Order: sequence, then C-alpha cells, then structure tokens
Amino acid sequence: MVAQVVGTWAKLRKVPALEGGRLLEANPVFSHILAGDRISSVRIPQKSLILVALLAALPVTGEDWPQFRGPGGEGHSTEKNVPYQWSETQNILWKSPVPGRGWSSPVVAGGRVWITTAVVQRGSTSLRLLAFDVATGRESVNVEVFSVRNASLKNEKNSLASPTPIVENDRVYVHFGADGTAAVATDGTLVWKVTLRYDSMHGNGGSPMLYRDMLIVSCDGADEAYVVALDKNTGKTRWKTSRREPFDQSY
Repeated sequence: MVAQVVGTWAKLRKVPALEGGRLLEANPVFSHILAGDRISSVRIPQKSLILVALLAALPVTGEDWPQFRGPGGEGHSTEKNVPYQWSETQNILWKSPVPGRGWSSPVVAGGRVWITTAVVQRGSTSLRLLAFDVATGRESVNVEVFSVRNASLKNEKNSLASPTPIVENDRVYVHFGADGTAAVATDGTLVWKVTLRYDSMHGNGGSPMLYRDMLIVSCDGADEAYVVALDKNTGKTRWKTSRREPFDQSY
C-alpha cells in the first residue's frame, strides 16, 4: 500500500449510510485500515469530501497497492509498524479534497494515490480519474474520462464511480459500469475507451481485473449478463461469455 501506511485512507462520500441497520442521512466519512489480513471500518462525521493519508512512524515508502484488495487480490499486505488508530489530528499525514461522489477504493502505485469519482454538472455527470502525490497529497492528475448526460442512480446507496481502478506500469484502467471502460496513461492522456452496454439493476460495482494482456470485466444486467475480456492495449474484445439465464438471477 502506501509504504508504511498500508492502505490507510479515508473517504467522504455524500450519500446516506447504514449504521446498526439505521439509515443515516448525515454525510459520513468511511475510513478503512488494512493491516495483514485485518480490515476495520469506522465512521467519522465531516462536512466536505476528503481523501486522507495516515502517517506511520516510518518514511512513506514501500509496497504498492495497485488494485482492489491489493497486489494479489487477497487483501494482505507485508507492511509492518502501521497505525491502528487515528483521529482528526492523530497519525494524519495530509488531507486533500475530492470532488463528487464515488465508492471506488483508492489504489497506490508509483508514488501516487489514484481514485475515481462522479461529478454532477449542469445537464451531465463527469466521470473522472484523479491522482494525488502519496507524500504530499498534491493533486497531479484530474481528467474527465466520460461525460454522461441525464445520468441517474439505479440505487441511492450506490454511486456512478464504484469500481476500483487498476494501475499497471504507465497505464490506469478504469471501469464505470455501462457508462464506459477505459485505459488512461499516468500523465492523464486517454489511451482507449469502450462502452459495454447492459442494463444494470443496481448500478456499477464490480471492479475489473488484469490477466496477462487482458482486462476482465463483469457486466451483470437484467437484459444481458456476461463476462468480457478486453485487450488491455487496444480495448478490443478478445472473448465474451454470457451468464446463464435468467440474467437477473445469474450473478
């Protein structure tokens, strides 16, 4: 993750949350700590959208966390001496504002923290990829990948930027469900983008994965449900396998 920080981050998203089975209308901050095979979550009330890096005792250098659940997809980290407690002031290295709303997890690679978000604008929603310097929190990339007109949430507990991006070398792969999938260079240049059409019941959520030279994406819709492999260099479909019918029960 972030060196001696091991996945220490916090996100504020402007949506209701559940606590003890009760719907919370106040804006929550969800903080997650990953240390070894232990994951914990806490709620910290705030008023603005914040990405937070937590400070450990050792310098901010160490293993990357380039995809959902880490390098091997197992949610394990080899980092040690990581913080287990934090507050508004304790163990905080930096805080940076993040516009919009998104459930994607931050990923860390090459000294930067990457995250996706959906920013509502007049008549459209901007689906964006952002990067922050892991040591300072300074924003280094903020690029629109897709613009969606008249976008609406299928489920109020979801977002339009829920799948977690993947970083490999100088490429960042992002998936916004049926709204689009793309590869972006680490300098913010768009490499390729495609739209995989399906009618999601609850909105996007499944994070993509890389396998050799393919980007694997799960597209689960009520009208069509399939798993597709895209060439990671071009975005062209390498293979596509449909799920069993009925599609709205196949996942």
